[in-house]
Amino acid sequence: MSRNRITAGPKSVICHETDLQGEISIGWNDEHDGKKEKKNKIMLISEFTGTVLHPQCKIIAENGPIYIGKNNIVEENVVIFNRNSSPLVIGDENVFEVGCYVEGQQIGNNNVIEARARVLGSTTIGDHCIIGAACATEVNETIADMTVIYGSKSSRRQQSEVFPTQAALHARHLDYLREVLPKYNHLHRTDQ
Repeated sequence: MSRNRITAGPKSVICHETDLQGEISIGWNDEHDGKKEKKNKIMLISEFTGTVLHPQCKIIAENGPIYIGKNNIVEENVVIFNRNSSPLVIGDENVFEVGCYVEGQQIGNNNVIEARARVLGSTTIGDHCIIGAACATEVNETIADMTVIYGSKSSRRQQSEVFPTQAALHARHLDYLREVLPKYNHLHRTDQ
């Protein structure tokens, strides 16, 4: 494994108790050409913002890099792992709930990976999907936009619409975490 190279946006909240290994960009997006400055072993990318990494989560880029978009929430005991040589690209405004395990090749925007869910192999997930609690994808599966995986047999169905209140709830959740986590955890500095 190569040396750790971590980059993060200025409004990212990264608790010290996180385990970050390999090449990881937090706050990455398609316009990835920001000026980088070294700050406390975490590189600052000035135009990217917002992802929150709870304590005890693990993001491990074993072979290829991991690019995480803006305004994601990664909760306790989540493992995001890239064992492939190609990048694992995670979009914006996703929620990774407690204890989920994510491999995959690409995860779109506005998805919820619920508690103890598993995204396996080189799976690709579209936008506005929900992987239910303790559910799993197939290895190397392509999950279409608006898919819900639920139940003990990891059944599938399509959502009929995106609820507009979900974006507001996600924004409020991020604001709350940005306020509360620094009060009770030591953070990596990404704000200067």
